[in-house]
Amino acid sequence: MTAPVSFTLPQFDRSPRAFLDLCRQAPALGIRGVFGFDHLVPLGDPQRPVLEGAAVLAAAAAAAPPPTRIGSLVMRTSVRPPEVTAAVVATVAAICGSRAVIGLGIGDRFSADEARRYGMPRGALDERLRDLEKTIALIRQRAPAVAVWIGGTHQALRDMAAGLADGWNAWQVSVDRLRAMVAEVREAAARPLTVSWGGGVILSTDSASLQEALAKRGGAKAAADRGLLAGTPDQVTVALRKRAECVDELVVSVLPNVPSTWALFSKEVLPNLAH
Repeated sequence: MTAPVSFTLPQFDRSPRAFLDLCRQAPALGIRGVFGFDHLVPLGDPQRPVLEGAAVLAAAAAAAPPPTRIGSLVMRTSVRPPEVTAAVVATVAAICGSRAVIGLGIGDRFSADEARRYGMPRGALDERLRDLEKTIALIRQRAPAVAVWIGGTHQALRDMAAGLADGWNAWQVSVDRLRAMVAEVREAAARPLTVSWGGGVILSTDSASLQEALAKRGGAKAAADRGLLAGTPDQVTVALRKRAECVDELVVSVLPNVPSTWALFSKEVLPNLAH
C-alpha cells in the first residue's frame, strides 16, 4: 500500500476542456481526486490565461464522477471574505457532498504580486490568521461534511492545522524538512489528521525529452530552486516514494499538465509507488 495520489487541474488555459477531461478521466487514471488552484494570474507569468478557482471547483464537482474527490490547494482567505468562501464551499458540497476537500491558505510571498495587482487586502499575519480561523468556523457551520485542510509551512499555520483542521498540506517541501514537520504536526494534533505533500513533477519518457522540458522552465537548477521534482518515470517513482513514506496522501501537479503526461504517470509511476 502507498499514499493515494491526486492531480492538480490544468487551469492555466482559456478553455475548460482540459480540466473537465481530467475530472471525467480520474477514475480510469487511478487517481483519488483533483485539486484546483486559486489564482487570478499564474504565478510568475501574469500574461498567461487562468480559469478562476471557485468557478473551477464547482465545475469539477459537477464533472468528476464518484468516488473522485474534489479539492482546493488552496483557497486563499485573503481573496474573499470568510462569508463568501464559506458560501462557495457550501455550494460545492451541495454538488458533490462529502467528496469535497477544501484546502485553505493565507497567501505567501509568491502571491504577493497578484494581491497588489488586483488591490486585494493583505493584512498583517495575525489578521490573516484570524480570517482563516473565522473561515474554518463558518465552513463547519454551513458545510460540516467537508474536510478542511490548511496549506502552508509557517509555524502558525501548522499549529492551526493541528488544532482546528482535518488535514495539513506541505507544498514542494524537501523530504528531510517534510519528515520533521510531519512529526511535529502529528504530535501537536494528538488525533487523526490527514497529512499530504503536494508539488510539481516534470515527467518525461527519457533523458533527452526531460532536458528539453527542463529547458522550457529555465533549466534544471531553476526547477530545483522552485522545489520541482523532475525525471523519468523510474526517477519520479523513487522521489515520490520517499515523500509517500512521510504522509497520508500525495497531490501531484504533473508537468506538462496534459493528457499524455497523465497517462504516462498513471501507467509508469502510479502502479510502482506501492512496491
